[in-house]
Amino acid sequence: MEENVFIIHPSEIIRKGLAWILQEYFKMEITQLSAISDVNSFAAISNNLIITIIQKGASLPAETEERLRKNNQLFVVSLSASTDKEGLVEGYDYDLNVLASNLEIQKLIQVIRKSASKSKPIMADNGDLTQREKDVIRQIALGLSNKEMADKLNISIHTVISHRKNITEKLNIKSISGLTVYAIMNNLLDISDINPEELI
Repeated sequence: MEENVFIIHPSEIIRKGLAWILQEYFKMEITQLSAISDVNSFAAISNNLIITIIQKGASLPAETEERLRKNNQLFVVSLSASTDKEGLVEGYDYDLNVLASNLEIQKLIQVIRKSASKSKPIMADNGDLTQREKDVIRQIALGLSNKEMADKLNISIHTVISHRKNITEKLNIKSISGLTVYAIMNNLLDISDINPEELI
């Protein structure tokens, strides 16, 4: 699967700076676009991992996004301003602040790559999970043992094990790394809480 990154931003400094950082650490096809409408010419791409990094508040044309999502694994990352404290908003898969360090950018790409390799967590719907099951997933992703989870959530170990069994059945995800990706994809866990070494 080829990996494509589209950096869509009106600022040439931001586009070139981000492209340079990505090229230093990853072998990916990087395309810099100054206008969102320019991405329409790439709508025919298929069977690729596509990461679009786009100015926060902007969005891909609906038809283009639908086509890209249908034929690829598409992740939309909002590039937020340094003063923006709002965090992730609807319509984006991830948020990246313009003041992010090289390490934070690397962690984000690693998490996206891991997500792309796990099709089920991406497609899974967490609407059927109870709030307690979501709490348990978060603790699993943070590396807590059953006993530590029981103590932290004030429930018995038996209840923790029961929740884990229900989660596995509902999501069809058996590995801790898969649940970690799921937690991040569904905003149950902040990317900064994850050690990228644990995802490799």
